[in-house]
Amino acid sequence: MNTKPITFPNQRKHNAVLRFLHLFVISYVYLFIFTSQFSPLAGIHKSGVLWLCKNVFQQTQVEYITMTGSGDTTLDYWVVLVNIGLAVVAALVILLADKKQRTFKDLHWFTVVVARYYVAMIMLSYGFAKLHDGQFPPNSIGRLEEKVGDMSPMGMVWTMMGASTGYTFVSGLLEVIGGLLLLFRRTKTFGALFSMTVMINVALLNFFYDVPVKIFSSHIVLFCLFIVSGDAMALYRFFILHQPSQLRFQKRTFDKKWKSITVIVFKWLVIAFFILSSSSALFYTPPAAPMEGAYIVDKFIINNQEISCNDSIGWKKILITSPSRTKVILNNDSTKTFQSVLDTENKTLMLRKIDHQDLYAYLHYNSQKDSIIFTGNKGRDSVKIKTIRKKKEDYLLNKRSFHWINEYPFNR
Repeated sequence: MNTKPITFPNQRKHNAVLRFLHLFVISYVYLFIFTSQFSPLAGIHKSGVLWLCKNVFQQTQVEYITMTGSGDTTLDYWVVLVNIGLAVVAALVILLADKKQRTFKDLHWFTVVVARYYVAMIMLSYGFAKLHDGQFPPNSIGRLEEKVGDMSPMGMVWTMMGASTGYTFVSGLLEVIGGLLLLFRRTKTFGALFSMTVMINVALLNFFYDVPVKIFSSHIVLFCLFIVSGDAMALYRFFILHQPSQLRFQKRTFDKKWKSITVIVFKWLVIAFFILSSSSALFYTPPAAPMEGAYIVDKFIINNQEISCNDSIGWKKILITSPSRTKVILNNDSTKTFQSVLDTENKTLMLRKIDHQDLYAYLHYNSQKDSIIFTGNKGRDSVKIKTIRKKKEDYLLNKRSFHWINEYPFNR
């Protein structure tokens, strides 16, 4: 019986393609990490890509838009394309320069470690932000007064998360657990699978509710796949074939004890930095905004003449969201936003239009039983506004608590 191994004429070409793909993935991982939003090199890289767009690709409409909170700008997509191109070039150069046809296993496993710590940092950062209302704070008065039909899909997600402190806390806790599991070799595979499950849900929200973090969240899911790629066959045999399987575990070996101690100390310093930098806001409680609430106008009087609720110049609601920001909803449901100065000691409220120095209104307020009365001047006119205050806890969305028993669905 012939036991010689079967050989294929295209085996070397097949191996070259696999090595190229392997090097491409590794190169792209480093490019993304060093040019993503958390990297100090991100701004320099984006400026370089912007120059390429305008001078090489003739995409003159592309702009470098900063501080918008969006990670899905046109320039961000160009950054992804340029990074893919750079990864292809890097993989080809290494492949052609490598005469020994190495498999780069050591480089792969080192890159997995880098990816683990990077994803762990992201998971801890976003996770701790959810634990202390950093990412999804409780809904503001302005949000509570907004009509559901006028919300954007992204605004709906923020409203949903802000309405439930418990759900937001658990979501953040799951992200923190995933990040912590990724920091240790023994739990890295479970941590990657755990984090990927959590981040798939985040990515789906970003895609289907048009939250502009689609590129970043998708990459975190792909990074989790890369981390478990070395254990793919073991996972396949265990979960699909139901065969005994064992995950790879590379034990660190050092020829000197001091090297082992140095690595361990450095690792725990990195972990401590991740946790402390991400969780520092947990110990900060923002002060309550004085006079926060929606003031429903009962009577609006200008120059001693009461204005009808059908008159568009009359005010319908005064929304005080913070001492420095106040909104006024007119009778025709249009909204005006003002810079405000709230003095609780002298009980005064000054309103100025955004980017204007002229005073729009100067009001004194006084409490009388269940109502708040504002008196003063709006421009050259004297005004008296009788209102009823509605606090955050008065809204049904905040007032309705958890119930174990519901005889009928409370769906309003």
